[in-house]
Amino acid sequence: MFQYKDDWKCMKGMHRQSAGIYRAAMRILVDSGARLVIRGVHVGQLQERYREHAHNPHQVSLQHCLERVNMIAEQERDDVSIMADKVADQAAQEGQIARYQLIGNTEGYFPSDLARIKMPFQWEDSRMLYGLQMIDMALFMCGRASGIDSAKKLNDGDKAVLKIVDVIRPAIMPQSAVWYPLEKRTDYGFLTKLS
Repeated sequence: MFQYKDDWKCMKGMHRQSAGIYRAAMRILVDSGARLVIRGVHVGQLQERYREHAHNPHQVSLQHCLERVNMIAEQERDDVSIMADKVADQAAQEGQIARYQLIGNTEGYFPSDLARIKMPFQWEDSRMLYGLQMIDMALFMCGRASGIDSAKKLNDGDKAVLKIVDVIRPAIMPQSAVWYPLEKRTDYGFLTKLS
């Protein structure tokens, strides 16, 4: 939508209206009671640190996200079914998670058996499901917000992004984090600088 492609070509040049559509969609998402767990990875640092042993960035983000979701599910004593956007290597992604469940531990800083994550995943095309579309939109906005330099004067586009993120914020779980290369924003506390 922000690139004004395909069905959104008609919105080209209508920036305020586009931002309004985004805000309205994010209000619906938040009002639905959705809880968002957002995890990200800095691809360059991942490659630099692990070189030829680096895992696929999507796989790392998925693992970290599922560890946090599993943690919440354990606290609530509930199992979780996963519906995810289709990706080219979905069998490999799901296979890695099944492997972690089998050996009883994930790799990294928050090892987990992922016991509360039900298998198999349900892989869907986000273009066909409004709920997944809204999650894509929320991730896109949070990603855009994480790249805004608060030390510089904000342009209208940056201000619009931050207003949309303000709408999303109540749905973002405290287990979330987005890599943020600049100074930590005190007014957008969920954007955390990860080392």
